[in-house]
Amino acid sequence: MGFEGAQNLDRTSNLESIEAPVFKSEHEAYVMSKAYEKAIGILERESIKPEQFSETYSEALLTKCANYVTNCERKFEERRESDIAWKRAEIFGKTLEALLHDQINQGIYGDDVRGVSTAPYDDYYTGIDEVLERQDENGSTYIGCALDFTFGHPEKKMEKIVQSIEAGLLHDVIFYESPFGNPPHVHGKLQGMPKIVVGMDAEHLTELSELWIGDEQERIQDSHLLLMILRQIEQQSEVYEIIAKRHHKNEVAARYRQVYNSVLKLYKEIKERKNIVMLDSEALSDKVNVGIKNELARMLNL
Repeated sequence: MGFEGAQNLDRTSNLESIEAPVFKSEHEAYVMSKAYEKAIGILERESIKPEQFSETYSEALLTKCANYVTNCERKFEERRESDIAWKRAEIFGKTLEALLHDQINQGIYGDDVRGVSTAPYDDYYTGIDEVLERQDENGSTYIGCALDFTFGHPEKKMEKIVQSIEAGLLHDVIFYESPFGNPPHVHGKLQGMPKIVVGMDAEHLTELSELWIGDEQERIQDSHLLLMILRQIEQQSEVYEIIAKRHHKNEVAARYRQVYNSVLKLYKEIKERKNIVMLDSEALSDKVNVGIKNELARMLNL
């Protein structure tokens, strides 16, 4: 989420300070206040902690990163107090991030798929909220893409990704520990990650959040909205590969192709297991999902 949706993991959720104009209705206020409180608890507990890397990185680097986060937090706090739209983006963005992280690690995409919630530094500096990994039967991991969550307009985030692709750049996560392996396959810097924007609109996020705070896990699993997220990864990785090839960035193209192949395989497996022919109208009509599809079509026609 980066500067567009701050992650303040050093504070507790102060829901009493969230003003009514942030929400569009009493129902939305009730659901999203509770969901945000749950989200902050999950992210505080499960996001990567830089202090776990004291033997990997120098004290000087850790201090530099900590100071960067502190400076970001100071700016974010000022915006929380003065910008209602920004505050709404934080509440919905963090809820989406935590909800998806929680569901991925509860096996919504399978027991061999896990998500890693990044440290605040990587969130702020590179805009990477989550890393998705899948382990195959041989113990190796794949998919390996970095996710940036949004509940609003995805176009600016997607354009930034394209700019990186055109420059031949992938993305690094400084503080990373793989959920697979003993010891973990990676402990330290995760290099060369393809980045993808995923999300859903406020209306659908509120609906899903209501199920989430009510612990209605079966109904969440039946929802096509989380399958929609995989579809967004698949579609973007395919288009980003094409764009990379246009600019002769073959290494970048190969990494997006790897993501595309892995996610397409997973998407088909889940559809077959759940006997799903196509996504339902609720998922297909989601405003963020439509925005992503339209932006991809525009990019292909440039």
